[in-house]
Amino acid sequence: MEDAQISHIQGEQVAFKRLLWAGPLAAVSAAAVNAVVYFLASVLGTMPQDFVVQGFGPITLAPVVFSSLIGAAGAAVIFTIVALLARRPIRTFRIVAAVVLVLSFATPLTIPGAPLSMILTLELMHVVAAVIIAGMLTTLACAK
Repeated sequence: MEDAQISHIQGEQVAFKRLLWAGPLAAVSAAAVNAVVYFLASVLGTMPQDFVVQGFGPITLAPVVFSSLIGAAGAAVIFTIVALLARRPIRTFRIVAAVVLVLSFATPLTIPGAPLSMILTLELMHVVAAVIIAGMLTTLACAK
């Protein structure tokens, strides 16, 4: 492949053309799995439908799916930038993804009066999205 299509340093290669389908696949996968988590949490009562988030209403499936899709799109952009700039792009992106995941844990904690079960469910959704998105991007976009 041409140098413009692959970043290769120290055994780590990223095929940029693969990101064109790996990114959307990671997005849909993360959204689908988080939808399942949401439905299970709703059935189990850990995602109460009567809890209203100030200014937004209850957390429904739509924002769960939308957040997963937006997170994946952002991750794909960041992965592309890291792949263009880093000496070890896969390792570097995984570190960046882990840091972003840890920082994302603050968001559910800012929901005033949210039940602990809801906060933990939202945190679980963050982990699910991060693992799926980072895992799929760094695995599927690797040049063999």
